[in-house]
Amino acid sequence: MLIRDVIRNREPYSTRNTATVQEAAEFMAARNIGAVCVVDDGGKLLGVFSERDVLNRVVVARRDPNNVKVGDVTSELRAVIQCDETPHQALERMELIGSRHLPVLDGERWVGMLSMRDLLRVEVGEQGDELKLLHEYIQH
Repeated sequence: MLIRDVIRNREPYSTRNTATVQEAAEFMAARNIGAVCVVDDGGKLLGVFSERDVLNRVVVARRDPNNVKVGDVTSELRAVIQCDETPHQALERMELIGSRHLPVLDGERWVGMLSMRDLLRVEVGEQGDELKLLHEYIQH
């Protein structure tokens, strides 16, 4: 299984760097996501905006989320994952940078976001398949 399989049939969520923090937070809350990719007007990936950015760079700093642009408080892009890489590679990369989210690229083009939750679903699904096979083997 490759990363493209994990994120297949999902809308790639993003926000513009010119959106306010309030707008981005409402967008994330409505979709129950903890991070969103930040893109410029041309769709180029600039970074990742997360719940921690809201907390540390806006709330704790006592900045008004209605007046702060996402681009001013977005975490720098520390790592990405390519569509043709594996969930195991993604997990290693997340561990290395201490993040629960990785933007997904297809070559140079941004196509989505991978979360730790996605990787857990893959792992649980694979273990379920193995258990089914073992159960069938035992019964025959």
